[in-house]
This record gives sequence, C-alpha cells and structure tokens, in this order.
Amino acid sequence: MDGLTGALEGVRVLDCTQIIAGPLSASLLSEMGADVVKVEPIEGEPWRLQAELIPKESRNFLQQNRGKRGIAIDLKHADAQPVRETLIRWADVLIANYRPGVAEELKVDYESARAINPQIIYCENTAFGKEGPYAKRRGYDIIAQAISGVATSNPNVLDDIPQIVAFAPADVMTGIAMAWAITGALYHKQKTGQGQAINTALLHTALFMQAGAREIRAFDTEARHARVEKLHEMQRAGATMDDVYQWRRSSQPELTGNIYYRCYQTADGYIAIGCLGPGPRAKLREALQIEDPRYEPGFESTPENLVRAGNEMRELCEGLFKQKTNDEWLALLDSFGIACGPMKFVDELWEDEHVAANKYFTEYEHPLLGPIAAPSPIVRMSKTPTRIQRASPTLGEHNDQLLGELGYDAAQIAALRDAGAIR
Repeated sequence: MDGLTGALEGVRVLDCTQIIAGPLSASLLSEMGADVVKVEPIEGEPWRLQAELIPKESRNFLQQNRGKRGIAIDLKHADAQPVRETLIRWADVLIANYRPGVAEELKVDYESARAINPQIIYCENTAFGKEGPYAKRRGYDIIAQAISGVATSNPNVLDDIPQIVAFAPADVMTGIAMAWAITGALYHKQKTGQGQAINTALLHTALFMQAGAREIRAFDTEARHARVEKLHEMQRAGATMDDVYQWRRSSQPELTGNIYYRCYQTADGYIAIGCLGPGPRAKLREALQIEDPRYEPGFESTPENLVRAGNEMRELCEGLFKQKTNDEWLALLDSFGIACGPMKFVDELWEDEHVAANKYFTEYEHPLLGPIAAPSPIVRMSKTPTRIQRASPTLGEHNDQLLGELGYDAAQIAALRDAGAIR
C-alpha cells in the first residue's frame, strides 16, 4: 500500500462534537484520510473527563477521537470569533451535536457557517430530531433506547426495570450513518460545487434498527392501538415488567421450540448456531442424528402439536449439546457446513488467533499513555487504504500548529492564550 492515499485525502473536517456519535463519525472520516480538527472547550469535552485513566484522558475518548488534531478554544470569548470564522472558512465539513440552542449560541450552526462558507457541508446530530415536543430536550443514547423501544425489545430486566443495551447502539450506528451521509454529500459537492445540511437523530437510528418490529407494521393500525392501550392500562394498574412481558408473549404467535437459531450450553462453555432455511436445518438434524416431527410428512401443525413438539425438541437438543465440549461441537458442525461459533468475552479476543490473523486490532502511540492497542478501521480498501493517522489529541495539543497554519504568528497566538481564548 506504499504511496497510496486515503479516499478522503485533502478533505478538511471541523469536528465540533462531543461524547460518541459525532466524534465517532469524524474519526471514521479521518481513517479515510480526512484532516480532522477537533474543537474542544478549554476544560475539555465531557467524554474526555469520564472515568479518566490519567487527568484529561479517558478510554472512551481515546477510541472515538483517534486520528484527529485538536484545538482547545473558548468559542464564547470575543477574541475567539476571528479564529472560529477562519476555521469555518478552512473546512469542507462541519460536524456538530450540541444540545438544543448551543450551536446557535456559539455561531457554529448551519446558517452561521454557510454565511461564512457557502459550500460548507454541515452535519448535525440531535437526540430526537429538530421538530416535535422532544426537540428541545437534552438527550443521550439511554434516552433514545428508552423512547424507541430498544430497551423493552428483549426481556432483559433487573429489579423490574428494563435494561439498556450496554454498547450504546443508537450512538454507534448514528456515528456510522453520519460518516456515510457526509461521504455522499462530498460526492454531490464534487459534481455540483454545492454544500448542504445533513440531519441525523439518535431516536431515528434506534427506530431504524428495529425496522422489522411488529409495532412498526402500518397496515395493522387498529390492532396496534389496542395493544398500546392495553399496555397503558397494565402500567396504570401497577403491573410489573414481568407481567407485561408475559402478556406480550401470550398475545403473539407461540415461539415453539426454536432449536435452529440460538445459543446452547456445552460441556465446557457456550456455543451459538444459526440455521436459516430448510437446507441448513436439515444439516443440523443430520449432524445431531435427530428427527424433528415438525418436518415429517403428515404432521398436523395445530398450535397444541407445535408447542408439544417444540418443547420436546428443545429439551432434547439442550441435553445433547451438554454432552460435548465447545471444540468437539465446532469440529462436528464445521464438517457439516453449519454456521456456528463459541461465545466469548471481549477480553478473550485480544489474543484470539482468528482476530490476530485478520489484524482486527492494531497498535499506535499516544503522546501521554504510550502504546495503545485498539480495533483497526472497520473497512479496508485496496486502492485508498484506511489507517489510523494518530492517537486522539491531548487537550489543546495542536493549538499552535493549527493556528500557525491558519495564518496566526507566534505573537498573535500568545495574545490569544494570555486573553484566555485558547488553552
């Protein structure tokens, strides 16, 4: 890959974002070669200060902000106004995800930005969207999961409270969507010379991830309204979440003994199998040397028969899988071409042979923390390779370098620092 450059080489991105979705999107652009400058308040953005490893450096900040240069500046300071305007003129892309009203206050909203740079591509992420009763609320991934139904989509309950998905799926998927949209906007700009505004929302992403959920079926409006009213009635009556889940299960078609797409306990661990379609399911029965009456000619598919046969098959398979180790099952299932894999903890993957063979982790240097091992870029391109340009910036690390590139001399930079406009 010597001599090859990233697909976004020469693209300049001004990253005025915090926490996960926005910073992640900008980091993804940097891995495609973009020059990304992260703008932070003088005290540092909140994610830098969350569960610090050392002062002003946290594990989550390192991951979502790698590849960028950083400037720490007080955008509210009068002396910072010319710097802000120069940065906007410098940028091809401006990304923002402040709480409602803050971008306008800091003059980094779309209207302010395009008044300075008419061709700017402006990508703004909000929690809930720019319209409607929630628009002015502050929000995070946990709120999007709660409102969207992600938190109640599976019966994961602790002390009768639905639990969220831990890895912040609305944030992560929104960050990927933002980077995807920005690359599309850059292509449009290349063809037309026009910038544009892009809007994303955590709530919208969370709803999109559940596109197949039964509640989204528009053709069943009356039944859906009845279900919602029943849920509200149960909540008003003080029903527990276990009661709600039991009612939801009873009001849906019975899941009768799923043996083909699930996780099993083995003699020394757990294994996942996936058999979708008649062919793979037949292979699993062959591998296990079992017969499933539900696939036999003449089986009467009454609800009672399906429940009985399904429960019998589930109990049979659960007992069979406990008789062999993970390695023994993997070898057998592989010989039949059945999709399978062991269940692992994240910590195990750092030394996993397969992960190492595919170079899914990489190492790079942080100026304060030294060598860092982290996931490598999630896409690989043969002609325009992706790479981690650098570690996440320390707070204000590139102030002097960036301001120098923008035309400020040493005396002017010192004056900004003395005035408290930059760190």
